[in-house]
Amino acid sequence: MLSVRPKITELNFSLFARSVHPELFEVCVSRTFVREQYQLTLNITRDGHTACFQNDRCLLTEISASALHPLPTQQMLISHSIQHPSKHTTSYQNVVFRSKVEMESVHPSVFVTIQQQLNEQLEVEGLVHRFESNGRIAFGAISYMNVQSFQKHVLVRSFHTFPDTCTVMKSESRFSII
Repeated sequence: MLSVRPKITELNFSLFARSVHPELFEVCVSRTFVREQYQLTLNITRDGHTACFQNDRCLLTEISASALHPLPTQQMLISHSIQHPSKHTTSYQNVVFRSKVEMESVHPSVFVTIQQQLNEQLEVEGLVHRFESNGRIAFGAISYMNVQSFQKHVLVRSFHTFPDTCTVMKSESRFSII
């Protein structure tokens, strides 16, 4: 899929206490994880990702997308640019959500190593999408989401590369049932 990503400096990280229509995003690949006490649906999108956590009392949707992307404002719990590292903890209904988000610019040789490592990832414990090159650089961006699923919590780590600027967006989110 040839796709132009937004500039990494345009990305926002948001959390909603509601579902957000998947039609709002260009979904590249999707996967749902079902456990006894919750369900987690991951989507890698052109901009970044969505993660929708749902149990019998709560629905939370995490979104990494361009700040220019039109998103609803109702029931928005968190929204911030990823230009600066951030950590958040919030409780909603019977779920505690914790996140760490950062972007990291690296030397081109380090970036190539990161790309190679992510390119070797399999979808066994998560989701991966390899974008085509935009023509200016020999390789395309990679998005990888790793999931560690447990009985009462799930940990989601995401990595999105931006070859034009040798930058990586990293996030780690934990949804815990209390």
